Amino acid sequence: MFRGAAVLAATAAPWAYLALLARGAVPGDAAWINPLLGVALAVTYAGVWIAAVALSRAPRRMVLRALATTAGLLVAVALLELPAALRWVHWTIVLRNVFGEGFDYGSAYVLDEELVIRRIPGLRWSGRPPSDVEDAYGLPRSLDRPITFTYDRWGYRNASEMAQADVVLLGDSYVEGWYVSDEQTAAAQLGARLGRPVANLGVAGYGTLQALRVLKGDALRRRPRAIAWFFFEGNDLYDDQTFENALTAGPPPEEDTRPHAEGLTRDHGWDERSFVRNAFQRIRRWSDPLVPNRAPYWALLPQSGGGAQTVYFFNYAAVPWRPYEEERWATARKAFEEGTAFARERGIEVVFVYVPIKYRVFRDFIQVPEGSPMARWNAWPLLPVRFQDFCASARVPCVDLTDRFRQAVAEGRLPYPTNDTHWSPEGHAIAAAALEDVLRARGW
Repeated sequence: MFRGAAVLAATAAPWAYLALLARGAVPGDAAWINPLLGVALAVTYAGVWIAAVALSRAPRRMVLRALATTAGLLVAVALLELPAALRWVHWTIVLRNVFGEGFDYGSAYVLDEELVIRRIPGLRWSGRPPSDVEDAYGLPRSLDRPITFTYDRWGYRNASEMAQADVVLLGDSYVEGWYVSDEQTAAAQLGARLGRPVANLGVAGYGTLQALRVLKGDALRRRPRAIAWFFFEGNDLYDDQTFENALTAGPPPEEDTRPHAEGLTRDHGWDERSFVRNAFQRIRRWSDPLVPNRAPYWALLPQSGGGAQTVYFFNYAAVPWRPYEEERWATARKAFEEGTAFARERGIEVVFVYVPIKYRVFRDFIQVPEGSPMARWNAWPLLPVRFQDFCASARVPCVDLTDRFRQAVAEGRLPYPTNDTHWSPEGHAIAAAALEDVLRARGW
């Protein structure tokens, strides 16, 4: 009895150390947490069987049972890994469906000769996906209800087919609407406010160069009276570079431009399809209450009634404004100018919308923990100025959402979820209201 208890106590030791390490209570590199978790799982499995043998009245029989069970598990894992190795099964997709997370938003594309990527036409899925921060750092999912994503036959996020629309919205994932349901997007809310058809032509990952092509193609075909072009300061400049690089590589093979059930994950190899890898990632997320995952960029948002909320960020504000960014802005501005001239020649009004990074909105309201790298962040001071200079020189109406979002935070509202860097339904409502003001002021 004593030996069995001693074994179980020894088995618990790695978990105790991991729990303390994950909380920063003992010295050690956080990069070792995942490898040590794998060791702790193996030690726990072995420890349970050793304790069972020590406590058994028939230890030899228990040893044989342990060996048989272990052999059976190894065979089962091998059988689960075989279809992944043969590229018949992608366990990421299987497990997302099993746990109700829906389609993988980051891979639900087909390759496109003109735009490089396009959403899968006609795709519809519903689930409780992790936020971008939760997905990046293995935090538990916190979405308390399913959200629905519906794409039209052209691959744009519209719940109904819109061959014609009075207003068209261009942009990236902020316009497309990550982490909100179909009816909560800025396009859906603006359409309800105006009582007019508003088409959502935003696609996650698109920069200004792809938006320009959408404007000249899919947007123009809808014969709009106005186009609202959203510019996200966080990565649109870099997405333009990615787009240029992809065009240089040449057109995709024809078979890759056809929709596929796995989206772009069809090209993943065994390491990404692996059952063991995906199962371990799940276990890592489930172990969070005991061994917390740590997202590196967070701060406290004081509440009016006392206490504070933890708000998470990505490190967009850690990147300095360099000659490279200045060069990329010149490319984006040229795209804006070309799109404006193209639309005006056809009697279409263009409104530009500046989308700030989350940190720019919250920085005056949050308390950054001591020693955080966020203390050295500085959101680009030049880019909003460059944007306003373009608006003035091009004589186009522009909306900078920064002040509206800051006002919302000051009033205790959250235009961004605390755990995601995209807009909340409240943020989409604020963007829709801002556009409504501009459009009605111009005669609507």
